[in-house]
Amino acid sequence: MRTVGIDYDSHAVHVAVFEDEVLHTFRYYISPEQSSLEILKALEAFLYTNVFNGCKLVVIESPIYIQNPKTAFALGRVYLLVSLACEKLKLVKVTLSNSRWKKLALGYAKLNKQQVFDKMKAVYGDIIADSHYADATGLASAGKKLVEGKNGA
Repeated sequence: MRTVGIDYDSHAVHVAVFEDEVLHTFRYYISPEQSSLEILKALEAFLYTNVFNGCKLVVIESPIYIQNPKTAFALGRVYLLVSLACEKLKLVKVTLSNSRWKKLALGYAKLNKQQVFDKMKAVYGDIIADSHYADATGLASAGKKLVEGKNGA
């Protein structure tokens, strides 16, 4: 069973793929010079290559509120482009809030970034290179639980 977690920021998309119990991580960098259409096409190719085959579920972190309008727009744009790429590939996708995926994956909804990183690093080792990979892994883990019907409380 392949489940995927996608965490993003304004300049990169971070992907964790569970293939049964094996974890793979990927990162797609977004160039500031790329148009939205170029990013969409590139993301579609990236996801097709690294995610598509046998994927049961893609879990994307829902956009969060940021007070800086420029950053909020950039994050919303990346979220939309990732969602569109999944739609074009007909991948089953769900968007989960920060607290929901943390509760599913780790049992606690109110963990901070460092706590998530520490827990994921302890379980998966050096493949968890930074907090983005830790979050993507948590999202993929939450996806595994959803596919298995373990929705938590």
